[in-house]
Amino acid sequence: MKRVFILMMVAAITVSAAAQTLSKKEQDLLKYANKLETSLQNPKKAGTSEPWYKLSQAYYDIYSYPVSDVYQNAQQFEVRLLTKGKQFTTEERVCRGETYTVDCYADKDLYYDSNGVLQFWLVKKPLMEDALAKSLDALQKAYKLDEYNYKTKKYLETAEKIHTAYHNTGLFYYMAGDQATAEDFFEKAYKSTENPILNRVDTIGVYYTALMARDNGKIDKAIELFNKDLDAGYASKGEVYAALADLYREKGDMEHFKETLEKGFSAYPENQQILVGLINYNLDTNGDSSKLFELIHQAQANEPNNASLYYVEGDINKKLGNKEAALELFQKSYDIDNKYLFGIVNKGIIYYDEALEYQDKANAELDDAKYEALLGEVNNSLKKAIEPFEQSYELASGDLELQVAIAEYLKNIYFRFRMESDEYMAAYEKYNAIYKQATE
Repeated sequence: MKRVFILMMVAAITVSAAAQTLSKKEQDLLKYANKLETSLQNPKKAGTSEPWYKLSQAYYDIYSYPVSDVYQNAQQFEVRLLTKGKQFTTEERVCRGETYTVDCYADKDLYYDSNGVLQFWLVKKPLMEDALAKSLDALQKAYKLDEYNYKTKKYLETAEKIHTAYHNTGLFYYMAGDQATAEDFFEKAYKSTENPILNRVDTIGVYYTALMARDNGKIDKAIELFNKDLDAGYASKGEVYAALADLYREKGDMEHFKETLEKGFSAYPENQQILVGLINYNLDTNGDSSKLFELIHQAQANEPNNASLYYVEGDINKKLGNKEAALELFQKSYDIDNKYLFGIVNKGIIYYDEALEYQDKANAELDDAKYEALLGEVNNSLKKAIEPFEQSYELASGDLELQVAIAEYLKNIYFRFRMESDEYMAAYEKYNAIYKQATE
């Protein structure tokens, strides 16, 4: 008996010593949760919803306490005022190519950008392990016991807070470069919505988990999750199809690779990654590209006034080397919607590239007559490029980067012909000035 008494004393001293390292607020939070846990050992109380709901709130408060005195986008000096009296050290860390100033406290690390703005944080020393999971578990028990769901709104609000906490923590670990932990929290985020309270598929959480699983080398898991998103109707403008197809190709499952690309293309014909994947597949397998055109023609039949679909068909022909067909389709996309510039600018690029090809042939030609003929073709192609480039320059108003790129084409063309007329000289000076102003 004496030995047991001594062991109990040692245990009590250990707990007391641990408690002394905590603030009064931290001790109060833990004591309150412990009090609720103890009360729920009573079968009568454990059979009612209210104590479980209070316990869920207590666990959530414990989880969030380490960062209760900070907030995202706060200035560093503000946070230091809010955390006045808490000791910290400061160091620089590079995460995913970004340099952060990190204030390191005993329980958390706070990451500031170059402007001293708080971007994210990582909790190193939680008050309780798995407090968020315990909060969700207690909340579900409360919801199940609340026969009439008197607190439905509160259940929803708490469940959403838990989900958001999981998601943001995953995002923060991703920003810090810890993809393994990010995957774990994103997975917990999407699973936290698959319950009677929220009863939904967190498609963004599933997508992020799939991306992390893929990057962490878990191909089968990533495939399962990307398919889960597609089943839920989420494709992220075709990016899910493209990512899934890449994984099938990595596994050597070419049947599912092609099938996924075709399904993605039918739904999102403008997605360039899917388009390029289909084209490359046909080229690599010496396959019949008619399937590609069948898919795009089906999309055009459904949306005959969608200019982008004709641009996509033109882009396919361009990649396959069908220049004349590409030119016609790029022009058609512009004719359908004269505010849609991608077709018309690519028409100019085809002519410009054609001129460069003639120039290369001319440079290699030794026969003077043939050389002069090739130079004539150069000039002819460049002059054909002027009108579509001029049209696309006007359409690109508001997109400075694109306008500068088009201006570079035009200044190069007009420079070649500047001595032919005052009109050409004025055009050269105009676009040369635009280009110089933007790049110098």
